Amino acid sequence: MHSQTLDLFDDADPAEQARAFQRAFDQWLAHQRTAASRKITLASSVRAYTVLWQAFAEWCLSQSPVVSLDSITEADLGAFINSRLEPNSAARAKPSRLKEAGKFTPRHAWRLLTLIDGVLEVRARAVASPSPNRSATTLLQSREDWLYANANRRDTLPNYLAPTEARVLVNYLSAGLPRSGRRGADITWQELRNRTAVALHLGSGLTPADVRVLRLTSPVMRTGDEKGVPSTVHVPAHGDSPEREAPIIKWAGRVLAYWQQVRKEQGLAGDFLFPATRSGKQWGKVTHYDAVKSVLEASGIDKSLVEGGAYRLRHTFALRQLRRGKSPDLVAKWLGVVEMRVMDRYRRVDYSSERPD
Repeated sequence: MHSQTLDLFDDADPAEQARAFQRAFDQWLAHQRTAASRKITLASSVRAYTVLWQAFAEWCLSQSPVVSLDSITEADLGAFINSRLEPNSAARAKPSRLKEAGKFTPRHAWRLLTLIDGVLEVRARAVASPSPNRSATTLLQSREDWLYANANRRDTLPNYLAPTEARVLVNYLSAGLPRSGRRGADITWQELRNRTAVALHLGSGLTPADVRVLRLTSPVMRTGDEKGVPSTVHVPAHGDSPEREAPIIKWAGRVLAYWQQVRKEQGLAGDFLFPATRSGKQWGKVTHYDAVKSVLEASGIDKSLVEGGAYRLRHTFALRQLRRGKSPDLVAKWLGVVEMRVMDRYRRVDYSSERPD
């Protein structure tokens, strides 16, 4: 009976939890000081990262239940950062790392998430875990205003497909369409869904989250469009992304039109344009990521270009539109970009004027 009581009521020691956060940071800092790829030795840099980490640790330990190193999620990270981005309406009376960290800018968010990902990776290595917690990277990749907050850094140049590689992918995605006298490719509806999602990442600049929230009414037909082929997609507001409309390049519109036809013939339920199941369940982040990766791997593009996934395709769309003379303001509107500094990084990419379609 005594052991059951301990299981139910003997919570972890708060002091030990605090020490776990400190040990993890110390391991990361030791690695940074010796790693060949990146060294942090300046006292000012060490101080800045220490304040960030200790502010984050203080916040985690103040939550109920406590956010432990093993249970950190995207939602936890987003909640902490958003609490720092908002005006500080209730400053603490006692000294606090949270107060010392001050208000966050997008650059602070980038630095913190990069730090957390590094700490968790080093910690996973220390405990021989085969799969580090990547929630910080996942969140960072979903917020371009944070991801490219350091747009002057060379390592924040956007990944993209060169026009020759983009053409390989376009040809692969278009090859399965029905032509005069023949049917479309003999593939499952799931595979066609996956290819169509990739077509919208490359041919409309949509993010993974954009694609997953699209509804049956999202494809829009305009006067003068090719019969049955939508030229615009309406993206509902979601998270921090505003409601908007984005153009669809014609080849991608044809792929989308075929998906709409097959989706109807298959009798798929629900209101999502790209459901995860026949019952209409919304497509999940992980399965969508895996789907994009599988299409890119099968397309024939260089295998090294599979990394970057949907965002590599989105950046390719943006660069193509800018190269064609579209204004940064207009392209930003299509992409749903609010912070114009996000667009600055495209100016430093020497993207050939050759067009992939």
